[in-house]
Amino acid sequence: MDKSVLTFSSPELKDYSTIKELLFHVEQSDLAFPNLYLLQKKYGTQIALHRNCLYRHFSGTGRLQGYAFPVGKIDDVEKALFHVEQHAREHGNPLLYCLLTEENARVLQQIYGETITFQNDPGDADYLYKRSDLAELPGTIFHKKRNHLARFYRSYPEWKFEQLDTKNEADALFIARAWVQGQEVQEAHLHELNAIEKAINLRNELGIIGGILYVEQRPVAMSLASYISPIVADIHYEKCTPEYRDAYPVINQEMAKMLPCTLINREEDLNIPGLRQAKLSYKPDHILQKLKATITLC
Repeated sequence: MDKSVLTFSSPELKDYSTIKELLFHVEQSDLAFPNLYLLQKKYGTQIALHRNCLYRHFSGTGRLQGYAFPVGKIDDVEKALFHVEQHAREHGNPLLYCLLTEENARVLQQIYGETITFQNDPGDADYLYKRSDLAELPGTIFHKKRNHLARFYRSYPEWKFEQLDTKNEADALFIARAWVQGQEVQEAHLHELNAIEKAINLRNELGIIGGILYVEQRPVAMSLASYISPIVADIHYEKCTPEYRDAYPVINQEMAKMLPCTLINREEDLNIPGLRQAKLSYKPDHILQKLKATITLC
């Protein structure tokens, strides 16, 4: 067997510009570079770049295991998938795939036939919204959302929204830390706080855009986003201080107003009932399912 052409390593900041050039017409939040970089320890993320194609492998203890479908300027999909299989055989890895779109799954089915089995976990699906819907909340379907905003504005007439920059980054960090203190703190919360702090401190290198909501000059909510592709933005983190939980719809709308894109990806619900209900209440344009696959190698 020929030696694998793929050499995997941890994502580095220097990879950002190269990967950005490869991501056209993609919507998945897992392809946003901040997620690749900031969550690499959590998911054991490794990447390989070969002939204008991005390959990913996940080996952490979380929900992501195995390879992701190659993405980029792919001339020969079967050859790219052969490189993945070759790497798995050479390194003794099971040929597992995760984060597959339905189109990815159809391609794998055609190639591997009866040797492949699929699993679908609804908690992995991305929720995508029209930016205009989140920014404008039009029509009767968003009547309750507009009422919620109106109550907030009546309760806190002295509010303002600012874009994140060097002058107010300390306010964004204050909100994130206050959010953690308001939780029944678990290790996952501390990992998330660490990722938020890195995202703020490295926002230029990661292509992060942020916004902060103030009430009577007090920072009460923040949001961090980046672009997955030229027309799709991803909301990575959205946090409020404990005493201003009713500010979530406000920071949601203000970020949508600020982002010049067509679609906004608000990521997964992780099978959390309250989070799923909240995401559905904003009437997603579509929900992007992500599947897992196991391939039996001979």
